[in-house]
Amino acid sequence: MVEGIKKKILDYLTGNRGREFTAEEIARAVGEERINVIKAQLTRLIKDGKVVKTNEKYKAA
Repeated sequence: MVEGIKKKILDYLTGNRGREFTAEEIARAVGEERINVIKAQLTRLIKDGKVVKTNEKYKAA
């Protein structure tokens, strides 16, 4: 289940390449209410080099 969310996040960010979003905006876009799940997956995507965090926003690498 969580892997599905990770893919949804990555798909959303790559589909909006060049734009930055807060974790809350990403959560709404992918239909996940648990913000802690979104933040955990964003952290994993950053470690994988697929997402970049700038200030408090995230974007596709």
